[in-house]
Amino acid sequence: MKIRDTCLDHRHRFTQNALTWTFPINIVDPVTEFKVHFRAKCNATAGDAPHWYYPPPVPYLIKEIAVIDGSEVIYALNGAEAWAMSGFDLGYLPMHRHHEYPDATSHWCFPIHFGRDLTDPEWIFDPKKFRNPQLRITWDLAAVIPIGHGGMKSAVDAPIEISVWAKIMEEGARPRGYLMTKQVKEYTPAGAGDEVTWLPVDFPIRKLMVRSYVENGQMGESTEHIKISQDQDKWIPVDLAADDFIRLMINWFPEMETAGDPYMSHHEYREHFGGWLGHGLICSGTTSLIVALRGWTSNMFRA
Repeated sequence: MKIRDTCLDHRHRFTQNALTWTFPINIVDPVTEFKVHFRAKCNATAGDAPHWYYPPPVPYLIKEIAVIDGSEVIYALNGAEAWAMSGFDLGYLPMHRHHEYPDATSHWCFPIHFGRDLTDPEWIFDPKKFRNPQLRITWDLAAVIPIGHGGMKSAVDAPIEISVWAKIMEEGARPRGYLMTKQVKEYTPAGAGDEVTWLPVDFPIRKLMVRSYVENGQMGESTEHIKISQDQDKWIPVDLAADDFIRLMINWFPEMETAGDPYMSHHEYREHFGGWLGHGLICSGTTSLIVALRGWTSNMFRA
């Protein structure tokens, strides 16, 4: 088995704050992983605005990362989903650095996996089996906060840079197929009630993830209960309070680390991406600030 990492596009520069970019996959050997490395610069006054995170983490600015072949969708998630999925697949979070200091560059890596692990010779992406495979990336630097004060710097003044890598298996691959990853549904609840989602039945499902997100809140605030039912409750693999489900995950997945340089004033909040039961080591600083995790089941830390 021979595996190599190759750079398909290095620091491709873009001056568009919002764009859908399509990149042709012009390789013939099977690929076990693509990596998209996204770099964007903070505004010069980042951190000065009174908000709980400024500027926004890059995953919230990526509307879609997709691998497509015409109308066929092989992989499609937004930035936050893609980043989290890689962590749950491999047991560690992708390379990243979230910066908030003036004119600092935030850089985040978004891996795309097709197999059970990075050396899987059977479940792997084989470009030869597709007519026109492409990588498609959609971003908007103003998706959370307008360009400028407290947000991201305009790409006209500080171009976005995107690199694309591929982990290629030159020898030893025996392609049977690939593991597909897609978003099934996204919605904003209008109020209390039950939300039923019909799952696709055309393929077996290896992993199902529910992302419940509330700005400046905890992960369990918007979801009270999670249930998976098959054939009108003939089989119920999951029927748990959301808080209990989150606590059980502590035993299912390893602890993961995040890194970043927040630029904060007194009584400001930041998201630490650690989820519930998170803890952390916060060190360094330019002033005599005391920074601490807020509560033992918090998704935030504060100055």
